[in-house]
Amino acid sequence: MIRLACFLVAALLLAPRDLAAQNYPDHPVKIIVPFSAGSGGDTTARIVAEELRKSLGGAFVVDNRPGASGQIGTDAAAKSPADGYTLLQTSSAQNSAGPWLAKKLPYDPIKDFAHIARVITVPFLLVVHPEVPTKTVKEFIDHAKKNPGLMYAHGSATSQVASATFSTLAGLETMAVPYKSQPPAVVDLMAGRIQFMMADLSVVGEQVKAGKLRALAITSRDRSPQFPDVPTLAEQGMAGFDLEVWVGIAAPAGTPADIVRKLSDEIIKMGQRDDVRQRFQTVGFDLVPNTVSDHAVFLQQQLEAWGKRIKDAGLQPE
Repeated sequence: MIRLACFLVAALLLAPRDLAAQNYPDHPVKIIVPFSAGSGGDTTARIVAEELRKSLGGAFVVDNRPGASGQIGTDAAAKSPADGYTLLQTSSAQNSAGPWLAKKLPYDPIKDFAHIARVITVPFLLVVHPEVPTKTVKEFIDHAKKNPGLMYAHGSATSQVASATFSTLAGLETMAVPYKSQPPAVVDLMAGRIQFMMADLSVVGEQVKAGKLRALAITSRDRSPQFPDVPTLAEQGMAGFDLEVWVGIAAPAGTPADIVRKLSDEIIKMGQRDDVRQRFQTVGFDLVPNTVSDHAVFLQQQLEAWGKRIKDAGLQPE
């Protein structure tokens, strides 16, 4: 009788949560994107939101909150109710590199979130203004050594690390110019106010195709199908410079596990659909979702890897 009573009490306590997951979502779900519209994370979140609307019903709405290299929106998500109705676009910017670049971070990149899944990975393109008289990485390095103090833009922690790492490995004296996110940095690059930057392929791809920017290299291990004529950095003498960023989805810590699993399952299903994969490939993303448990391991590995990159680049927390 005691065991039966305990079982009934447990069932009553769990029933509301199970019911919430079964009916989820029964009102709009907000996905906070801590970067501006047009960024790689924003593009990812909008595709995910659309696909979740199709598969789960209800409304999934993107809420852009840029600033402080992603800290503002990420902190807002961490402090939101853990009910499954606030999600966060996570990334290597605010969850892997950011923690090493800030003296005091308002959130814990691992513990303050129920990490749901990685969604995509994407490489950077090393791009310059068309008036910069270089067409290869070697030519650019020679040009930069003759003209110390060239400015590079960065609109995220990862783009900062990529540019700083490149400058350090090449032995260049460059100046970093920070932006709230990558799109406004690209605007200044096209205007000639900045000389170069490492930017998400999805953010600068169209400008490169239109001739408004020149791509010198890609940071991935292999060339991109979207830009088969752009060689990798490794091909141009920078062996070992293999860098891609990731974007994922999370919720505030304490979000019901069954809701987290439900969302994770749907994102995994996206990865199995050719039409969704093609949508991401069109903008230069590789759709590579992982499970909740695999993502936990991946997050820790990425945190350590970006910490090493930042230390090797000589960047100091601010």
